[in-house]
Amino acid sequence: PASQPPPGGGIPSMIKASVSQAPIMALTYPIDTIKTRLQIPFGAPSAYQRSASAFKVRRINALQGPYWPGVVASCANQFPTFAIVYSTFEAARNALEDAFPRQSKHAVDTLAVLVGSVAGSLWSTPCEVIKCTFQSGMYTRSLGGAVRAIYAETGPLGFYQGYSAQLMRDLPLYGILLGSYEAVRDSYIRRFLSVQDKKGRVKAKRGMTPREDAALGFVAGAIAGAVTNPFDVVRTQATMRMWGGRPWWSASNSASMMPRIYAEQGFRGLVAGLPAGAL
Repeated sequence: PASQPPPGGGIPSMIKASVSQAPIMALTYPIDTIKTRLQIPFGAPSAYQRSASAFKVRRINALQGPYWPGVVASCANQFPTFAIVYSTFEAARNALEDAFPRQSKHAVDTLAVLVGSVAGSLWSTPCEVIKCTFQSGMYTRSLGGAVRAIYAETGPLGFYQGYSAQLMRDLPLYGILLGSYEAVRDSYIRRFLSVQDKKGRVKAKRGMTPREDAALGFVAGAIAGAVTNPFDVVRTQATMRMWGGRPWWSASNSASMMPRIYAEQGFRGLVAGLPAGAL
């Protein structure tokens, strides 16, 4: 998903935050590749997908190189998506603050991030489609060749395969991310950064370092990623234009895929890639 918008600082802050995340994204890209491969059933018959052998085959396929296929599409996704999410977030937050001046800041920010996520997914979904096709091995040549092949096979709508599934994942993910970050941050400040008297009143408080804030963001992201992992499995399989060896259009809609995954692959199918998805 798109990164959470920075709390302030305008365009320079947005550019700095996006650029600073690019090397981290590149370094952790193999984890995303492994997660994507673990979530794809590789066209196995439905009667076989639930077996332990099927998951063993998935693990073997997932751990084989290369580990950076599609990284160009992922990089192309980084800054534009971040810019769209951030600018939409700022506009939505200002509009909501004017319309609901008495509403809490957390509620306003949460709704504004959700609006930004919907807007950002218009750019990020095509990038995700291309990235997943490279990670799965469907395309192994150039980025331009993959774009032309997808367009020739499915037309322009092929680049938005899995769009509704991505929204199904991103909307709860951002809500859980913001909520868990606030809860973890408040707990950390109260326990480690504050000095209280005998009555529990705060006497002094030191500021949080960037390293501490990043660590708390990692914890919140892990919580959100773990909780929404079943939606991520649906998003991955909807983004791939196949379903158990059948063409992508055989799945009527994204909402119908979760019970279908459970029926064919069991609970393990819904938590596939969980350790990697929580990182």
